[in-house]
Amino acid sequence: MTIGEKIKHLRQKNGITQEKLAEYLNITYQSVSKWENNIALPDVTLIVPLANFFGVTTDELFDRTASAQESEIEALSRRDYDLAHVPNKDTIHERITLWREAVQKYPKDFRCLKYLAYALFATLDKSFEEAEYQQNSRELISVCERILRDCTDQEIRDSAIQLLVYTYSWRWTDVAGEEKAVHYARMAGSIYTCREKLLESARFTEEGIQHNRSHKHHNNLTYMDFLCGNIVHASEPRTHEESIFALETAVKLWETLIYDGNLLFYHVRVGYYCVQLAKHHAALGHGEDALTWLEKACDHVKAFDGMPAEKSIPYTSIFTCEATALRHPLDGCMEDLKRDMGDPCFDGIRQTSAFQAILERLN
Repeated sequence: MTIGEKIKHLRQKNGITQEKLAEYLNITYQSVSKWENNIALPDVTLIVPLANFFGVTTDELFDRTASAQESEIEALSRRDYDLAHVPNKDTIHERITLWREAVQKYPKDFRCLKYLAYALFATLDKSFEEAEYQQNSRELISVCERILRDCTDQEIRDSAIQLLVYTYSWRWTDVAGEEKAVHYARMAGSIYTCREKLLESARFTEEGIQHNRSHKHHNNLTYMDFLCGNIVHASEPRTHEESIFALETAVKLWETLIYDGNLLFYHVRVGYYCVQLAKHHAALGHGEDALTWLEKACDHVKAFDGMPAEKSIPYTSIFTCEATALRHPLDGCMEDLKRDMGDPCFDGIRQTSAFQAILERLN
């Protein structure tokens, strides 16, 4: 945090206007504005008066005492990110322990509370013991409500709202409540005024317009992901034929937006749709169609796993070419596809040479 950001934080925390602070220091409010926007630095003669005004030490004003905390939380965030890419009960429990300890150490750092809430949410799954997910759902609600009560960071507040909606709408918990879920959902911003949409047109300089375009292209990917997810999962359960129609529609939409096949991260999504198509065709006894979709799923999995790790790669469709994708070193889909191919629905084609050839491609 720069000294300008620190001054702004302390000023807002104490409910003080730029004009009032300027009046106390006998300077113009424009000077305060320049500090807070990192355009200029306070004169050295103002450092002690600034610290005294806010009731902090000069070290706190320069955020020196926070540097160790920032470094530690950054390291914890990286560890959490790595653990989240190997999702199982042990790694989820490790994440919960990691962030519970961080919250104990930094009780006023709402980032720690946010990460703890996400780790707790990972246990809201029927694969966990009921006593555990019941207890964790209550703790999760307490953490998120504390964030909404005391935190002013909008991004962290949005995360808390999201988790509260999902938690209250997960009907297997004792705390589940539709009215509560709707209440918190209504606290979220409209899609037409959300950050992602507004950033499409927020800038006006030559460089800024390029940023706007980049946001639009990233949004195109996000909107398509939402649309296809809704098409595939809405109005379930369906017949096999209806599911096939929905899944094929989703695949066609992705192939329209990214017409050149350079799906990058979204090979994961389309690969998943292909696997589901194979399962539905197999259930109907359509062996050849099931094999065709498994072959396509394998193509997408191989393409995604072949992406270089931790390297930003641009999409190339004219609708998405200002957006980029990044693959974490632990990301991979081949093992997931192998596991899916073990589904009993494929028993009728398991011994065919085509099925075995797909398995060989995944080794």
